[in-house]
Amino acid sequence: MLPRRRALAPAAALVSLALAPALSGCSRAVAVEAAPQGWSKACAEVYTALPDGVAGLDRRETTAQGAAAWSGGAGGEVVVLRCGVEPLDALQTAGGCQAVGDAGAQVDWIPAEPHDGRVTWTTYGRTPAVALVMPADEAVTSSAPLDVGPAVALLPQDRTCS
Repeated sequence: MLPRRRALAPAAALVSLALAPALSGCSRAVAVEAAPQGWSKACAEVYTALPDGVAGLDRRETTAQGAAAWSGGAGGEVVVLRCGVEPLDALQTAGGCQAVGDAGAQVDWIPAEPHDGRVTWTTYGRTPAVALVMPADEAVTSSAPLDVGPAVALLPQDRTCS
């Protein structure tokens, strides 16, 4: 049994060394609250299809499953996508619906009123729903929903903007 322990010890050390860079990167992850259905298979498909860049910002790691973030660096603007949020009810959709994208990747979004310099756009008619929180800056709000559209369009659609 002693030889087996010796054989496993170097392998365990190697695994520890391989994980060290990944674990040290966690401190730079964007803190995001997990969505109720963020763990779903549908959200995993969206997550893996998301682009490396959104609105000219670079993708960053997050602390929640089913969530993605993009930023322009320290103190810069941050865009956060959370898949698996609760769908909006009829009263919450009264603000209007915007179809963004082309026929192959069109996604209907309900933008909320800006708050503290940020705005949340939530998908309409897709299950699970997706929330996109971004700076209330026209350059970002005109680009980010379009950039994530092909990935979000992978979610089943049961309603469209009228």
